[in-house]
Amino acid sequence: MSSDRETVLYPREDGMALFGAVLPAEQAAEMGQAVDAHAATFDNDGRTLAQKRADALYDLVVNRNGVVGDCASPVRGRAAAVVQVTVPLDVLVGAEDGPAELKGYGPITAGQAREIAFAPGTIWRRLITDPGSGLLVKVDPTTYRPTADAERQVIARDQYCAFPSCRMPAHRCDVDHVEPFDHERPEAGGLTVPDNLQPLCRRHHRLKTHHPGWRVTRDPHTGIASWTSPTGHTYRNAPPVYRE
Repeated sequence: MSSDRETVLYPREDGMALFGAVLPAEQAAEMGQAVDAHAATFDNDGRTLAQKRADALYDLVVNRNGVVGDCASPVRGRAAAVVQVTVPLDVLVGAEDGPAELKGYGPITAGQAREIAFAPGTIWRRLITDPGSGLLVKVDPTTYRPTADAERQVIARDQYCAFPSCRMPAHRCDVDHVEPFDHERPEAGGLTVPDNLQPLCRRHHRLKTHHPGWRVTRDPHTGIASWTSPTGHTYRNAPPVYRE
């Protein structure tokens, strides 16, 4: 039944893994044909047909290289895949050769970790852990999504949507970056820290994001959000103040 469809990922020895999918038969047949067609475009470089088919599947899914249906229109553009590898700094720089951890798989070799880390387009995220317990202490603020702790802090701090006069409860809002996050150069854009985050209801989140002319700044000392409209008018919104 089509309701049984799923993908599977099983670790194997020597740093390998089995990836597959349970699909309706007609879809599986179409995928097989697409893989065979793409594998046939590879050069005769010593790879077996089985190896080419495996490489073709990876190329079609991750790099999005191939053709659509029976037409000759190529599909291009690398998929927005996230591969999470946790590796000690001394292993990453080559001072040690201990194992790393590939999320969803398990231990991988130091060489595999370095190959992933230094591949073109890779973005590093720093995780600070407690040396004794190994527990995560802090996440690099150049990641797009806030941590659960940061989100809880913003919701408790502001209580309502940060747009002036809006009373949508913060727990029903999106947690938005005041200074926009730079997805291409995370270190250059707005950091994912409470001082640069604010709760916005979906309506005002869309207003800020999609309507040119609206600007917002937030004073980290007072917590006051200052909104400037396309007409140049300024509106201020102050979060609740807690008194002992």
